[in-house]
Amino acid sequence: MFAEPPVAPVVQSSVKGFAPIWRGVDALIGVAILVGGFASLYAILGIVVLVVGISEDALDFVGAVAVIAFEISFGLPVLWLASRRQISLAAIGFRRPRQWRLIGITVVGTYAILLVYTSGIELLKKLGIDPRGFEGSNEIPIDADQSTGPLILLLLLFGLAVVIVAPLAEELLFRALLFRALDGTWGQWAAVTGSGFAFGAFHANLAVLIPFTLIGMLFAWSFKVSGSLWVTIIAHFIINSLSFIVTVLEVFD
Repeated sequence: MFAEPPVAPVVQSSVKGFAPIWRGVDALIGVAILVGGFASLYAILGIVVLVVGISEDALDFVGAVAVIAFEISFGLPVLWLASRRQISLAAIGFRRPRQWRLIGITVVGTYAILLVYTSGIELLKKLGIDPRGFEGSNEIPIDADQSTGPLILLLLLFGLAVVIVAPLAEELLFRALLFRALDGTWGQWAAVTGSGFAFGAFHANLAVLIPFTLIGMLFAWSFKVSGSLWVTIIAHFIINSLSFIVTVLEVFD
């Protein structure tokens, strides 16, 4: 299904073994996949709420399933596009990294960015500047008042979405497709910045736009240097797992 990619006459990567694999238009296709995923998500939720009509508790489960479908909706198209372009999984980035230690650097760097950003928000408050709109986070919508059985099932669904599906799907879209397409067309720094901003904007929350853009840029750099998507997938998995564990502890506190 996946064959080795033909050599494309585009800008060569500055890192040996990280050859360009996508066409310039593929970056636009990646954005279209992302926008289409959002449109489909809200369309499905809108139909369920307005047309079908369900209880508030059932809506939580629909939302969890919709999030999983949403993530899959832009992960699988990247693999499909790669098969159409005759690009192998190894060429996408599913190969042994040059440096495994970049996983730790990426995780530590992510929390350093969040710490500096949070400290900056607190400093603005002390200076009498209102940072409203720039503080907060993307929280998992879980109602702790539900009975134990449904609550555990809901946690399992969101855990699947956040811990397993999101790291795979988001790394496929933002690093394997968007970053690589921009890198092969516009060069490394335009790719790092552009894919980083797309990653921040994807979370649809002004409060996390700046830190998540910087984190997206860090992930793009880690992918570039390591030459492997496993570095960012594993780092993404670790970060999301820790966040989800904190959420679960807060729910059962």
